[in-house]
Amino acid sequence: MRIEDGETVVESLSMALQDEWKDVEPIEQDDGKSPMCPIAYTDEYREMMGYLRAVMAVGEISKRALELTGRVIEINPGHYTVWVYRKRLIEELQTAAEEELDWVSSISEKYPKNYQLWHHRESIVVRLWSPQEALQVTEDQRVTNPVVQRELQFLSRAIDEDSKNFHAWSYRQWLVNKYQLWDQEMAFVNTMISQDVRNNSAWNQRYFVVLKGCDPASVQLDDQVVLNEIAFTVENIKFAPNNESPWSYITGMLLRHDKTRLFTELLPRIKALAGDDGYKLAMISTPFYWSALVDIYEQQAKAQPESKEQLLAEARSFCNRLATEVDIMHARYWRYRKSTL
Repeated sequence: MRIEDGETVVESLSMALQDEWKDVEPIEQDDGKSPMCPIAYTDEYREMMGYLRAVMAVGEISKRALELTGRVIEINPGHYTVWVYRKRLIEELQTAAEEELDWVSSISEKYPKNYQLWHHRESIVVRLWSPQEALQVTEDQRVTNPVVQRELQFLSRAIDEDSKNFHAWSYRQWLVNKYQLWDQEMAFVNTMISQDVRNNSAWNQRYFVVLKGCDPASVQLDDQVVLNEIAFTVENIKFAPNNESPWSYITGMLLRHDKTRLFTELLPRIKALAGDDGYKLAMISTPFYWSALVDIYEQQAKAQPESKEQLLAEARSFCNRLATEVDIMHARYWRYRKSTL
């Protein structure tokens, strides 16, 4: 027993002295004769890895090996090879998937942004409920299934703790796509945006849901979907005009999927906002409004060659305004942007 950082730490008996491991000859790490920068592993970790290399070398499938992977991961959760070995162990030992999920959840509390544990979690969930089987029932039935419910609740806690946790959002995308939970996810995203309109992760998730996880290059959005997204986004711009997320969301979506509606639908809506006394000052003060105008007028000039010069002149004037009044910090960029028009 020792005191470390004010906490009592119980030291386990050396593996070399444990009867369970007496039949194993540990394999030391080979760093060569003169390593340039050897890693300062603790004695405990170095010993555990020696024994782990030994059982991995012979492909041992046993509960002691499984327990050892857990001890190593708790110290070094980024060790990809150990995760791969653990996955093989739980599959061949037919370890209860629920117990493994409990264990992974405990690790994620300490290391919420570790790539490997999220991928490991995926492999466990599909063991509990095959996606092929899940797709035989309705979405409402899938959402209420205990396996899916457990994961959604786990993710809600993870995202509540850190609403920008990339790993939690990525795993959520995997879950939604794998089990086709599109309607419930749109409701979730609406809630997240209503709670924090600046949550760029929620806006990113919205785009993922609108596309139903497909490659953007392969998607032709329905007209009504596009109109709905324009209306939804403009309503949310009202809450915080100087919030970049909705501006990036809608201009990016339209530039990729429906350039014409940039000037036929979005332009009159944001101009109306800028002309409304309740929003005028906030709108004309944010660089995102003027930046959107640059993109819109540029696209309109391409679509309407008869008005090209006039439209591009307007776009250049917006760049001037950005460079000299609204976004002086990025003046060099706006001068460059002007030169591309």
